[in-house]
Amino acid sequence: MPAVPPAGGARRLSARLRDRSFGLTSVVGRYVVVTVSILAIALVSVGALYDRFTKELETTLVGERQSAQEAATANRMVAFLETMQYQLAKISNYPGLSAFLADPEAPGTADIAALLRLEADVPDLYGLLFFDAAGHLKYAIAGQAASGPPYWTTAGWSTEGLPVVQKDGVDIIGPALPQPGRAGWMLLRRPMRDSGPGPAGSVALHVRLASMTEQLEKSNAGGIPRMLLATPAGVILDPTGRPIADATALAPGPDVLPGWRLMRDTRSPEVVSSLRSARGWLYAGGALIMMVVVALFVHLGLRMRRRVDMLVEGAHAVASGNLTYRLPLTRQADEINALSSAFNTMAERLKDIIDRTVRTEKMAVLGEFATGVAHEVRNPLATMKTTVQTLSRDEPDDDRRELLLDLETEVDRLNRVVNDLLTYGRPHPAARRNLAVRELLRRTAALLKPVASERNVHLASTGDSSASLLADEDHMQQILVNLGLNALQACGPGGTVTFRSRREGARTVIEISDDGHGIAPEDLAHVRDPFFTTKATGSGLGLTISQQMVEANDGSMHIDSTRGVGTLISLSFPASDPSHEGPSAGAPHP
Repeated sequence: MPAVPPAGGARRLSARLRDRSFGLTSVVGRYVVVTVSILAIALVSVGALYDRFTKELETTLVGERQSAQEAATANRMVAFLETMQYQLAKISNYPGLSAFLADPEAPGTADIAALLRLEADVPDLYGLLFFDAAGHLKYAIAGQAASGPPYWTTAGWSTEGLPVVQKDGVDIIGPALPQPGRAGWMLLRRPMRDSGPGPAGSVALHVRLASMTEQLEKSNAGGIPRMLLATPAGVILDPTGRPIADATALAPGPDVLPGWRLMRDTRSPEVVSSLRSARGWLYAGGALIMMVVVALFVHLGLRMRRRVDMLVEGAHAVASGNLTYRLPLTRQADEINALSSAFNTMAERLKDIIDRTVRTEKMAVLGEFATGVAHEVRNPLATMKTTVQTLSRDEPDDDRRELLLDLETEVDRLNRVVNDLLTYGRPHPAARRNLAVRELLRRTAALLKPVASERNVHLASTGDSSASLLADEDHMQQILVNLGLNALQACGPGGTVTFRSRREGARTVIEISDDGHGIAPEDLAHVRDPFFTTKATGSGLGLTISQQMVEANDGSMHIDSTRGVGTLISLSFPASDPSHEGPSAGAPHP
């Protein structure tokens, strides 16, 4: 075992850390010098490149890129409208529209209703609108973006007074500008082919105005002057579809539709001159940033010193034998916090290893003692049983014969206790192989069925029937039977004991649950201790032996119990590949 450093060593180290100044020998001091040097070089480089950047930006704004950008924006808008027009033409040519509009709920119109709902379910549409020959709204199909009129109510919704232009046989109505609680929209309307024997009706796409104006946003970046959209009503819209109040100094661009035109805000290039005049502010801001960085490094350095001191104190505490010492964790996900968390994990695992080592040594001593006692007691018990059996056969008196039979029963009980002692003190090593969980549970259920029937307890098994694990077959059978008997004994008449199995990554989990009386919280920490039992009879070695066998098979056992509710025991073992199951895999459940 490594020697423990003197108690004063850690204190002297902490004192040296506190007394050390921010010189070049300090990590924080070196970081300050390097960071300030980098910032100074970066600031000079940025100043040298600043003018070049503004010149290139100006060239970009007033050069050929402007014309190309306007054409690209117009093409995107035209392509968007052509897509909408194609969809509108397809919908207007649907056969059976007149029958659907005559009775939308009729069984015969279910197919076309489904097609129309699918056409309306587009992010750029609020829905589909159907008009009669007089232009009155007759029916509406809501899309995924629909809200308010005319879908749930037609109050306050009308196309009267909105501008109407035509292109390729399609009426383009609108736009209707955004209002409080209502988004802007426009209509693309054309006559229906199948409108019945009466006057022709029409169908319209209820288009989001923002879907149209969003095409402008792709142009308003990278130093390009702001692009806007002029409508037939003379309103100028920004990329969000809202009218702008400062619609001045605009230059016309290409037409998108009759009456719809792109506009360019000629004031945007003035930003270039503002950038040129901001060079002095750039240097001032850089100097201020360097001062802030130095102050921040000093602050962080002092905080880091305090936290490093805590690490030193924690290391000293653990080295002195205080394995319960834990470093406080902060909400900051930084390296010091990660180191503190790793330190706490190390201390916890070290404590667990030492506790398990002490427990193993105690168990080994107790096992040797139990084995010696079992050997000393087993032979006399065999002699006593033979003698009692001989006396009971020759005893004429019924009362004394009954006493002898009771004595034989107690001898058998003592013999079982001795066998438990031998199993605990001299466990055979695990011979692990692939086992099918379904076969283990089937045999366990067969062994426990008589006890379950006698106690009127329902025994159930469920879960992944293909699960398998790597363990000793005899160990697993004894573990499941021991835990199953405990669960049955904890249940009253009408209770239920359930075995569940599942796969969790590289592990196979088996759960044994019951709805019995449960385990008291003060007893839960001791139920796996040797010879601890809350039953009137029993050796108190069942769970201890089960825990011993679980660990021998690289498994783990977790017990969760609530008084008056029941107990859940979870067993976890290494999973095996079902395609390589050994001969113990058995057949599937019938």
